Amino acid sequence: MNLHSGSSYLRPDGNLTFDVESFVAPDGVTLRVGVMAPADPVGYVLVLQGRGEFIERYHEAALDLAARGYGTVTFDFRGHGGSTRFGGDRAMGYIRDVAHYVADTRHVIEYVKDRHGIEFKTVLTHSTGGLVAMIMMLDQPDLWRNAIMIAPFFGLAGPRLFVQAARVLSRGMSGSGFDKRYLPGQRNHDPVAAFDPQNVLTSDMTRYQSNLALLKGNPDFVVGGTSAGWLDACFRAQETVTRYLREDDSFHRLPPITMVLAGDDQVVSNKTTEFLFAGKPNITIKEIPEARHEILQERDLFRDQFWQAFDQHMAHHNT
Repeated sequence: MNLHSGSSYLRPDGNLTFDVESFVAPDGVTLRVGVMAPADPVGYVLVLQGRGEFIERYHEAALDLAARGYGTVTFDFRGHGGSTRFGGDRAMGYIRDVAHYVADTRHVIEYVKDRHGIEFKTVLTHSTGGLVAMIMMLDQPDLWRNAIMIAPFFGLAGPRLFVQAARVLSRGMSGSGFDKRYLPGQRNHDPVAAFDPQNVLTSDMTRYQSNLALLKGNPDFVVGGTSAGWLDACFRAQETVTRYLREDDSFHRLPPITMVLAGDDQVVSNKTTEFLFAGKPNITIKEIPEARHEILQERDLFRDQFWQAFDQHMAHHNT
């Protein structure tokens, strides 16, 4: 066994892997699910991924959870990984409404309960997955007992005029029937580019290259640039969250949530998250200075801080 850096937990011996299977959901979409089950788990954590992600990217995080006694269930959203892709360009990762991601999540919850007897108290999210989970919890506050969100996507990073222009452009293109077109500058986005020290996702070259190898070995998993429809769907979902939160009792109905922000996030807006949630009941916000957007793919210096926040959250809220 290897000592987990920065904690007293022992990592499993590395033989644990995801058991991956696929099923056809009631709406006809094929969803690919991964289950990692350590011996005698104390419970299971449902992981909702971000854009461009897939099951295998969470192997290390699932081992970290297993070291804490938790099993992991995660899945490829439609348009991602080995789940159903739409349109002529498989790499677009297209959806027209975040409600489709919500439907995927509900299908997976029912599937693993029926097939494996697995239920969840805790949801762990990254980026877009946080937006999906928040919509679900505002609609059904007792769905999970607690949540941990990494770099949740409640707003797009960048200057205000840039964000406003992106909103107007994506909505206009979508409304004109160009929702399955790439946004300007996105068509040539290369998700399998060599490591650039200035990239916005992670400063850890080793983990970056490991994920790159996964994509090169599984080219069907690639998700490229952003479409007008996908971004418009996210903007509309963010507006839905904001409307919900205007209700005085919304925060009191939510389960305990810890939001872990990347201090050097150039993908999602930390300012928007803090504006919406800072100081609100049931919400704890922690920031990891200098970390980039994909904290679980970052250097150990940053990952260890996340797991410390995770452990603190679970010590207080996993009852």
